[in-house]
Amino acid sequence: MGKTAKRIFALFLAIAMCLSFATAASAYVDNFPNTHRNTGHHIADLIAVARTQLGYTELNTSTGLPLSSSQDGGYTKYGASFGDSTGAWCAYFVSWCATQAAIPTSIVPRLGNCAATVRWYKAHSTFYTPETGYIPKTGDIVFFNWAGGETAKHIGIITGVSGKNIYTIEGNTDSSYGYRCAGKTRDRTAKYIVGYGVPAYNDASTYVGSYSFASSLSSSSGSRSQSIAYSTSKLSVVTTSATDITSTNAVLNGSIENSGRLHAVSAGFLFGKDSLAMTKYPVASSTRSSHIDLIMDVAEKTKAQLTPNTTYYYQSYVTIDGRDYLGPTYAVVTVNDKPQQLVLSENNINVGVGQTVEVMAAQLPIGSTDKGITWSSADEKIATVSDGVIKGEGYGKVIITARTNYGDKTSQCVANVLISSPQNVTLENVSPNKINISWDAVDGAKGYVIYRTSLADKKFEEYAKLGSGKTSFEDNDVEPGMRYYYQMRTLAKSDEYDSDLSEVCYTTARLSAPQNLSVTNFVASSVRVTWDASDGAKGYTVYRAGKADGLYSVVGSVKTTEFIDTTAVEGYEYFYKVVAENGNTKIISDYSQTMSIIADEIICSVLDIPIGEKIEPVLVFSMYVEKDLI
Repeated sequence: MGKTAKRIFALFLAIAMCLSFATAASAYVDNFPNTHRNTGHHIADLIAVARTQLGYTELNTSTGLPLSSSQDGGYTKYGASFGDSTGAWCAYFVSWCATQAAIPTSIVPRLGNCAATVRWYKAHSTFYTPETGYIPKTGDIVFFNWAGGETAKHIGIITGVSGKNIYTIEGNTDSSYGYRCAGKTRDRTAKYIVGYGVPAYNDASTYVGSYSFASSLSSSSGSRSQSIAYSTSKLSVVTTSATDITSTNAVLNGSIENSGRLHAVSAGFLFGKDSLAMTKYPVASSTRSSHIDLIMDVAEKTKAQLTPNTTYYYQSYVTIDGRDYLGPTYAVVTVNDKPQQLVLSENNINVGVGQTVEVMAAQLPIGSTDKGITWSSADEKIATVSDGVIKGEGYGKVIITARTNYGDKTSQCVANVLISSPQNVTLENVSPNKINISWDAVDGAKGYVIYRTSLADKKFEEYAKLGSGKTSFEDNDVEPGMRYYYQMRTLAKSDEYDSDLSEVCYTTARLSAPQNLSVTNFVASSVRVTWDASDGAKGYTVYRAGKADGLYSVVGSVKTTEFIDTTAVEGYEYFYKVVAENGNTKIISDYSQTMSIIADEIICSVLDIPIGEKIEPVLVFSMYVEKDLI
């Protein structure tokens, strides 16, 4: 379609879309209509909708023309859809895209404020900060604060992740070209990233990030704007676009506006391959409703599957007083059941010798027949591949090819086989001033490099370079209470084959947790809690709860490695754990293991006193003093 034709179509679609927006929006032409046809796959649809909006710029409220890069506060359809046509619109943009993609509000909230959106994800336990080590995925919602604070000030949709980069589509960004919708590349290690909201999409477990660009392939031709063929003041027959189009099925949509409440004997669709000889399929009957929704699943209604890659025609109708009133005729093209494209989640990957990495694949368009994929390596001495899992066999570079078993479509990625990165990197908090790092030896290693950073500075710097015989390193240059992040790299005999960085590991310099916790019944429903001393500890705090996963509260603090809980009640079960302290609220250990016990009147059995008989308090005191002699 040429530019002129696109503008004409956009103008027509904009006029129709104005029906769903506030009246104030009617003066603005929408040159960026959503032309994506939803597939029912949340992530794919959300990103495809967002892509149709790339380049959308705020409009001058007087002229309706795009604002210059130095201006702000213009009109946007995203804000207008929330009743705030000139407000900051990055969050409105995400909400608008989710609405267009038909994603339920229980999965992506419709909020116009970044901080409120973060609170929503936190309330649903699906918000993760970079400090948690969470690695973002395609479809996640990312939040920013350019000053590095904790309160979100900007928002975007992640369309892909590669190494330390995340790729996004964001509204109200890129002010050098005007406040617009633009694609961005962001550093996921940057301080300005507040965190990620992770929606529970219906395709989250199978989605391949690279296929979001292919929305044009999975959007067959056919009108998508609302159109009315028959209309009076009392009756309008509306036809709208088909949805859920696959190679063998489609869902038809339309409606009847019956403000005169005329008796509709029948209403539905005419459908068939020949636009002049379509078959009538009623979906509603005998009604005087003022509004009648028309929805028809073709395969379910006709009891037959459609033919792939075929054009069908349909139009809505209503029968009143023996006469049929018809909507316009629309075309719907079923998807070719042969895959038209094969995309891979990676086009260039690094893998260590003896290690594996998985490359995911997707056959497009969605709905095409999947008969499997055959994988092959150009040189199996360098790398082998099976079901998308690539294994490094020897140093070098090799092309991995994937080919569909149906449709014969291919896609390739380059595998760079390097020396293996350090595995099983473990951090041990030895003391508030010492962290020990250990890892498995890598065959053929020339040496290892350790990179470190702290919570205050997320930029990793080379910290130590070690020889090939080393598998551990003691970091003595740490401050108590400070969190430290580490990554490692294996050095090969040739620099070009040095490994990728290992995963990020982190720990806080603090005391080691108390070990060998023990709980025993003592006297008069008292419980004795003991543990081994933690190096550097000046005291301990004991916590107790009524169940293992319950709310733990402090029951005592001691400077020794023993605590007597005199508040226990006979017959109740208690759970205990202990934290070591160094007199500084920042320097505490992790919790010890949890131990439990049922409180018992053990004093009765020790003194051979019948159960229920009273004893003098002095006897209890005497037993407590002489406990080591019992």
